[in-house]
Amino acid sequence: MQTLRENKTLITEILSAEPEFILQHVQQAKIVNQREYNNLNVTGHPPETIIINLLDKVMNKGNEKCLDFVTLLQQPNIIDTYSRMEEVFSNNLTAPSDHTFSTGTRGPYTTSSTDTTGQAVGMSSEVCQYRMTSLPRGHCLIINNVHFIQMGERRGSDKDAEVLKDVFQWLGFKVTVLLDQTALQAREELKRFGDETHGDAFVCCVLSHGGKGVIYGTDGEPISTNDLISPFKGTNCSTLIGKPKAFFIQACRGKDTQARVQLEADENPGVNPGHQIYIPADADFLFAMATVEDYYSFRVPTSGSWFIQTLCKQLKQGCPRGDDILTILTQVNRDVSQMDDRYRDKKSREYKQAKQMPEPKYTLTKRLVFTVPPQ
Repeated sequence: MQTLRENKTLITEILSAEPEFILQHVQQAKIVNQREYNNLNVTGHPPETIIINLLDKVMNKGNEKCLDFVTLLQQPNIIDTYSRMEEVFSNNLTAPSDHTFSTGTRGPYTTSSTDTTGQAVGMSSEVCQYRMTSLPRGHCLIINNVHFIQMGERRGSDKDAEVLKDVFQWLGFKVTVLLDQTALQAREELKRFGDETHGDAFVCCVLSHGGKGVIYGTDGEPISTNDLISPFKGTNCSTLIGKPKAFFIQACRGKDTQARVQLEADENPGVNPGHQIYIPADADFLFAMATVEDYYSFRVPTSGSWFIQTLCKQLKQGCPRGDDILTILTQVNRDVSQMDDRYRDKKSREYKQAKQMPEPKYTLTKRLVFTVPPQ
């Protein structure tokens, strides 16, 4: 308690930069309960007031909770977010029992408390992290095209839409599912969502037939990649400037089948305030596509597609750990690339071996972590 009492002004100043972030961690660490969290996290209250109330609440709980809080403040992810917290624990200010503090060896994605665009949790000389504290986090639009006028029915796509809805609701997004959209309808809906007020992020999942550079509406008309992203570019959607826009695309990108190759065993080892900032209109986009260009992607009628099912599994596992989206997608790439099955080619009527390699592309400028909100 002495550490908090002697450094209350400095701790308040530091934590006020991101009050929502520390509140979430205090609640997850059970230093405060859900009711206390709700009472502290009051919309419209100045950040300093929120932190002062938090510190008073913790100190009123006694020495044990104060020690838990001091220990929490010394955790690497908290230090990464509030780099000035090191000032509190320098010069032997902590009690002997608070010895857990260590700057340690940090991974490549380290952060601090300064961000020139105002959208990051923190920033260092390497990579900073997008803010992900609003509730809801933002909109998640799922376009699920199952029935087509001339193309085949996409059986199993409902399984993908269902698991995507569950995962992104769990991650705090407001989810909208649109079934069987023509190209014109899809463009109009995308434009409508571009005109919405957004939180900290936007997610769009498209489940449809596709080809090289396009996905198809249920009328067989193409929708280009530019059609998808244009409503959300900085020039068209000011409320998403500097915020992540993630697109997950489950569609074929051609009609070729990927060949298998043998892998040799030894090749498979385990800015200042007031400073004006201008960023490209195409910044902060993520595209995660089910397969590389020119090739099929695969979907099981009874259980959904390889890509979407694996993606949702990895989101459920990685997000609570604090994994960023590129780490998660790398694991998705690995898992899907190791899948193997046989399918019957419609033209040749021959059985072929099915392989698939997903492909993420991005213009992200910060680390994107979908933090799980308090349940």
